[in-house]
Amino acid sequence: MPNEVVSYEVEMRGYVLHASYFGPRDRSALLLHGGGNTASADIFPLRVDLAERGIGTLALDHRGHGQTGGRLADSSLGQRVEEARVVIETVRPQKLLGAVSMSMGGYVAVKLTRVIEMPALVMIAPAMYDGDALDVPFGPAFSEIIRRSESWRRSDAWKILRVYAGRVLIVAGEQDDRIPPGVIAGCMDAVSPGKAELISLSGIDHFVMTRLRTSKDPRLTEVLDRISATLQSDE
Repeated sequence: MPNEVVSYEVEMRGYVLHASYFGPRDRSALLLHGGGNTASADIFPLRVDLAERGIGTLALDHRGHGQTGGRLADSSLGQRVEEARVVIETVRPQKLLGAVSMSMGGYVAVKLTRVIEMPALVMIAPAMYDGDALDVPFGPAFSEIIRRSESWRRSDAWKILRVYAGRVLIVAGEQDDRIPPGVIAGCMDAVSPGKAELISLSGIDHFVMTRLRTSKDPRLTEVLDRISATLQSDE
C-alpha cells in the first residue's frame, strides 16, 4: 500500500488550493473536512484507516483552512463546492467511490452530487444549511442566516437527497450539541428507502471520529468497516 502523500497545488480564481492524495490509486474517495478551525491534516488518521481497507483518499484544504490559508471571509459554501469540483477534475482520481465528509462538509458533498457522480455519501455529523446561505461569504451575514430558528428546514439539500440514487451512511453522536437531531432525521427521511443507514453513537458528541479514536472506543472498528462497505458495496 502506498504510504506517500502526493501533494497538488490547484489554481483557483486568485489563489492556490492545497490538495493531496494518500493510499491506493485504483479506488478512491473524496475527503471533506468541516468548518471552524479544521483542515485535512486533522483527519489524516481516517485516511490511514481507509487506505488499510483498500481505499485511497483525495483531500483538500478549503480556502481559509490548513495549507491553503487565506481569509475565511473570502469564501462561502458555494465556493467550497466549486473547490471540491475543481480538485476532482484536476487530479482525476481513479474509480471515485464517493465522498466522506465531516460536519459542514456534509452539505458540500450533497451539493457536489449535482455536478460530480458520487455513488456513495458517508456523512459524519453532517450539517445542512438554508439555501439562502449558499453564496453568502462566511461572516456575520452568513451567521445571521443559519442562526434563524430551524433554518436547516429550509435547506436545498433535502430536494437533492430525494433524487440522489446512491448509498448514504450517516454516523452521528447522540450527544452532538451542534447538529440538531432534526438534521439527521431529515437526511434519513429524504433518501430513498433502503438506500440510507444510520449509525447513532451513544456517549459521543460532534467530534465523532476524534472521540472514538482518543478513547480507544471498540466501536471505531465497526464504524470504519461500515464506511468502507458503503463506499465499496458495488464491487
